Amino acid sequence: MLELNGWSLNSPVVFDEVAAFKPDFYPESHVIASSKKGYIYASGQTRVEYAGAEYTDVNELIAIHGIEAIKNFSEWVFHEEKEWVITRDGSDFIYSFTTLDKLPKTTKVRC
Repeated sequence: MLELNGWSLNSPVVFDEVAAFKPDFYPESHVIASSKKGYIYASGQTRVEYAGAEYTDVNELIAIHGIEAIKNFSEWVFHEEKEWVITRDGSDFIYSFTTLDKLPKTTKVRC
């Protein structure tokens, strides 16, 4: 199991040997990581524009446009993004973020 900033990461979604850690690639409430006292799960809605169409599901976008869409990720325009939510018990909100570079150390969130 992979570890990052004190969190044990679950198996990420992988495309052509590249892991997707953006929460929009995961279903609602999917747990991506856990620690001794909490976990991180995907929450929210996705609204992304690509190739002249708007999608509310990244998997639908990929099903239509194939793996080439992943290679052209810089062309995706997100109008609404899911977040990773850190919680102790599923109801006790602690912190949220959209990218791994904003993942806090566990000592900062007291989880």
